[in-house]
Amino acid sequence: MAIEQVDAVVIGAGAGGGVVARELTQSGLRVVLFDRGRHFTAVDFGHDELFDSQEMWNPHGLRFGPGPAQVRTYRPDPQTPARLVTPSNWEFSSLAWCVGGGTVSYQALAWRFHPGTFRLKTLYGAPPESTVEDWPLTYDELEPDYQKAEYELGVCGADNPLGPRRQGPYPMPPQPDNREAEVLFPAARRLGWKPFHPPLAVLSQPYRGRIACIRCANCLSYGCEANAKSSTAVTMIPEALNTGLCTLEADTFVREITMDARGRPNGVIYRTSKGRWREIRAKLIVVSASATETPRLLLNSKSKWFPSGLGNQHDQVGRHIHEDQASAVFGFFDEVVGDALGPGPSCGLDFQFEHAEVPAGGVMYNSFSRLPLRVVNAVQRPEGMKSWGREFKDFYRRYFWKHIRLYFSAHGIPREGSRVDLDPEICDANDVPVSRITHRAHPWSAPQQEWLAKRATLLLKEAGAKFTLRRPIVPGHAGGIGQHQ
Repeated sequence: MAIEQVDAVVIGAGAGGGVVARELTQSGLRVVLFDRGRHFTAVDFGHDELFDSQEMWNPHGLRFGPGPAQVRTYRPDPQTPARLVTPSNWEFSSLAWCVGGGTVSYQALAWRFHPGTFRLKTLYGAPPESTVEDWPLTYDELEPDYQKAEYELGVCGADNPLGPRRQGPYPMPPQPDNREAEVLFPAARRLGWKPFHPPLAVLSQPYRGRIACIRCANCLSYGCEANAKSSTAVTMIPEALNTGLCTLEADTFVREITMDARGRPNGVIYRTSKGRWREIRAKLIVVSASATETPRLLLNSKSKWFPSGLGNQHDQVGRHIHEDQASAVFGFFDEVVGDALGPGPSCGLDFQFEHAEVPAGGVMYNSFSRLPLRVVNAVQRPEGMKSWGREFKDFYRRYFWKHIRLYFSAHGIPREGSRVDLDPEICDANDVPVSRITHRAHPWSAPQQEWLAKRATLLLKEAGAKFTLRRPIVPGHAGGIGQHQ
């Protein structure tokens, strides 16, 4: 049987792959777009708090994340033996597993990087044990592409008074204020701060044939039943398919990238969940399978030209992996401060590169709309209180509508020892070695988190919180790589 030949193969139909497939087809190329997850549509999404969430395994088969049979291994450093972790283990970390990737279930925050983010080494030097470098591009060079992405996807928001330069407004105004915004905006202004509505890739009004957000509470970690959340699954990928030049192969695993007689990539070997291994040839191969699975694919693509994996002749594939470091402070009030209206974030504060006492800084915003079980899992309870029993139930009843969660994220930076490679002993159901994640956060991020935590606490108290709670921030904490990779 002749091997199929196309212009381009795109591996991973998420935030990156969905956009690339659309751009290539608009240029007239014939594209095959692969994704290992299923292709969901709006009719698949509902309000079952357990079974419709990305974060839990659904016995009915609807899932955004990997199933229990998908495993990887994790270790905090190269000296520690790696151990098997499953999707139910927090060290596996939240991970997308469907067409559209993380954009199907994300909170849809659509930040632009600050100009300083591109110049961290110039501004602060390279912290010990880090491999931080300036970007080869500047914010000004990328700004037109930010603008294009916001209009092509559909982003709502208002101007950030401390944010980066923009050539134009957002395509849509921000979402209406929820009750938390009504509490936080005046409190922030009394402190002399400059709050704003965070940019969200969620429609605040009808846009390009899609309806506006219906403001349900099932947003973060859920698919959108109204198609108002601007995922690539409802924007870029349908546009690619409508050209007639794109074939979507969902529920399909790509095992390796093949080479021609001169050692140049020329195709992939793949199979559906119930099919046999097949091969396809392409002039262009785009690998967009996430910061954890892209290295795995490259390292599993071994040949006489690349015995250590494709592109790995300098042992750099998978190295320097990191993610932004985030935490939260909970404020507890005597009066009702919540209303369960989605999509959630409604008040943001930008503390990046504005204060000499802390490097870089970060952003802060009120987090997600409430669902009962999400609150049980997420609320920080007083020290010594168990997450069950009468004491916790009474605490939960009292503060269910009377708390605000302020979430903040500081810059994570890379280090040489944090990487993705292949586990030497464990393979998946396709008999392919799984990812081994070696990762520990760089301690440089912790002072930024502490600084932001103090400001979150100050804001909550100014807003009327009677007390606040938060988990300790541990410098250089161990943990897996998740959706902020």
